[in-house]
Order: sequence, then structure tokens, then C-alpha cells
Amino acid sequence: MKNRENMEERFDFADFYECHYRQALRYASMYVFNNEDARDIVSDVLLRFLEQKGKLNRERNIVGLFFSMIHNKCMDYLRRRSRFKQIENKLKQTADRFSDSEFEALCHKELFRIIGETLSNMPALQQEVFLDVHMEGQTYLEVAEARNITKRVVEYQLRKAERAVGCSLQRMYG
Repeated sequence: MKNRENMEERFDFADFYECHYRQALRYASMYVFNNEDARDIVSDVLLRFLEQKGKLNRERNIVGLFFSMIHNKCMDYLRRRSRFKQIENKLKQTADRFSDSEFEALCHKELFRIIGETLSNMPALQQEVFLDVHMEGQTYLEVAEARNITKRVVEYQLRKAERAVGCSLQRMYG
């Protein structure tokens, strides 16, 4: 290990990394209990430390600062994880309140609401083509003949309508 005086003279990131990486990894692992997450945390802190290398005050305890940053990052990780677990538990409780058929009906209702809103914002021809094909089960040729348009126009209008519905659903459900 490098002595403290040498560390204060000039900051060498490679030496710092060699001296403290394993120790930092063990320290982070004590908090997060997952080696991969601990590695990610230590790597993030090392990158941040490297970015701030020029701003570091040589008279301060650089090693102490490094381990404080790791500690804070671990605490942030645990808070996020705790929040995620709380949300997950609430979702499970909500899902448990519904039977499978009720939950499925609720999902279908929400999907139809989104599709309905999207359709209402479409031009009339797009809307009619979409409904004829998807709700009435008509073929492209049947829709084209009934609307007095070409099959190619049906394909184009349907593609635009499906893209709009897909975008709406994607916005809603990610």
C-alpha cells in the first residue's frame, strides 16, 4: 500500500484503484449483499471520483471521502430497492383483491378505452377501415368494395390506424 504522504503529494488514480478496490468492494457488499450490485456501485463511485480528481483537496482524507461516497451510494441503492419492494407489494395486494376474471375484465376495459380514444381522434376513413377489419372481421377486399376504394388504400389506412393504436398503447404501458 502507498503511504499517506505519497498520496497527498500527487493523486495517482491507478494506484488508488489498486490499493482500495477490493476493500471498497467488500465494504459495499456488506450493505447490498449482492456482489454484482456492489461492483456496479463501486464502479460508479470510482468513475465519479475520477471525474472529480482535479477538484479533490489533497489535504482532505481522500480515502475517507471515497468510502463515504460508497456508503451514500449503497444507501441510495437500498432506498430505491425498498421503494421498489413497497410498490411491488402494493401491486400484488391490488392484484390479489381481484379474481383472475375480474382482473382480466379490468385490463380489457382499459385497453378498449385507450383504443376507443385513439379511434375517436382518427379521420373517419381510417376509423371505419380499422373497425371493419378488426371488429367486423371483413377482408381487405370486402372493405375496399364496400367503401368504394382500392385495396391499397385499405392497407394504407389500416396501417396508419394500427400504428396510432400501437403508439397509444405503448405510451400507456411502456
